[in-house]
Amino acid sequence: MEMGALFSEVELLRVENQSLKTAIGNEQLKVIHYDEEVSRLNEIIRKLKREAFGPRKERWESEEQILLFNETEDESEKQEPKEEEFTEVKGFKRRRGKRKRLPPNLVREVVVIDVPEEQKVSKSGNPLRVIGKEVSERLKYKPAEMKIVEYHRLKYAGPEGDDTVIIAEPEPSIIPKSIVTPSLLSHIVTSKYADGLPLYRQEEQFERLGIDIPRCTMARWIVQASEACQPVWNVLEEKLMASRYVSCDETHTQVLKEDGRRAESKSWMWVRATPSDEQKIVLFDYDPSRSGDVARRLFLGYEGYLQADGYGGYNGLEKQNGLIRIGCNMHGRRKFFDAAEGSSKGQSLAKDGLQFYKELYEIEEVAREYTYSERFIYRVKHAVPIWAKMKAWAESNRNAVPPKSKIGQAYHYFIEQFELLKGYLQHGMLEMDNWFAERSIRKFAIGRNNWLFSDSVGGAKASSPVSYTHLTLPTNREV
Repeated sequence: MEMGALFSEVELLRVENQSLKTAIGNEQLKVIHYDEEVSRLNEIIRKLKREAFGPRKERWESEEQILLFNETEDESEKQEPKEEEFTEVKGFKRRRGKRKRLPPNLVREVVVIDVPEEQKVSKSGNPLRVIGKEVSERLKYKPAEMKIVEYHRLKYAGPEGDDTVIIAEPEPSIIPKSIVTPSLLSHIVTSKYADGLPLYRQEEQFERLGIDIPRCTMARWIVQASEACQPVWNVLEEKLMASRYVSCDETHTQVLKEDGRRAESKSWMWVRATPSDEQKIVLFDYDPSRSGDVARRLFLGYEGYLQADGYGGYNGLEKQNGLIRIGCNMHGRRKFFDAAEGSSKGQSLAKDGLQFYKELYEIEEVAREYTYSERFIYRVKHAVPIWAKMKAWAESNRNAVPPKSKIGQAYHYFIEQFELLKGYLQHGMLEMDNWFAERSIRKFAIGRNNWLFSDSVGGAKASSPVSYTHLTLPTNREV
């Protein structure tokens, strides 16, 4: 009996010991989980602090993002761009800087500066004669000039007894019965969408010129102009959909008065562009949604290469017949950049990832001057081995870092998007990242920071700027 009781007590202690070990193991897992969560939250805090107070150091940052308040101080310290001038000095050339020449097509106004009459006599009393002149140039600015154009439509009538009366047709206008001319309308639209100048500031500019053009009037003109230009937009969309290579991106906007939606709800402006065409097309489309349905509608029936970031709304487009989707390495690189800047773990790994991308972008700098076929061959020789090495590196280190950390997210994005990220290797005309679409949409984003929102859906659609920019590619590229 005593032995049986002893064995029972020992067995009970074994069970209890195992139970305690399990509990300790569970607590240790909780500690690991909490450590990872604390690390993740610290990374978020560091990122927010860096964005709020720290400098933006990412290499491909646009000059348009320079802080406006210290622009004068920053720019005044820079040297003025100069042309190089060579001077022959005893068998060798001496190079020195020279201010860039002013455009020869500008109207020139000649001002002759003469010496006083009493100084035109030499010391011996003889009159002096002109032997030459020194010429200097200065730029003169003429403020904006407003003028009224009167259209006098002539009337004709027959002799007495003949009631025939005719009048000349009115001058065609994009907005009938309006005082706006094409030049004024184009200035308002360009100032708002290309220069980011809100209508209320343009209203103040016109007031300084003595002209009263309320912002509500200008807003109505823009809406009417966008409706009148719809046929042009349709032609551009047909040309874009026929292009072999299209890039896409999207940015948020806000519409105050939209049926069934709150004023603070986010809406979206989608951009489609043709990065490699000689005559580049940029189209903006407004939509209240950012869902995949919008992406499928915008590229319904498209056949060619589509470049976009890793946003899930584009998922599934590659299943469409004839559509080949490729990724954006600007986003892939940015993941490693964020991990290197704000991560408490894996900073060295993140810097390794940035080094891989540095090598890939250096290859692109060299290949940029090649023809499309030459670029394709050069990439196969130099970039493909780096991609293979980078993938093996990412897969071997992926499980060694917390999945929710910045470096873990960078690995996840890279491995999940790998086939899309290296998709640009398929053809020499493709770019490594989506820079053209992002640069195109940046103009809208900068303007949005000034005008803040659209009042109505009609205004938002009118804010979908359309550009058909003639850009000449290097002549040694193949079409």
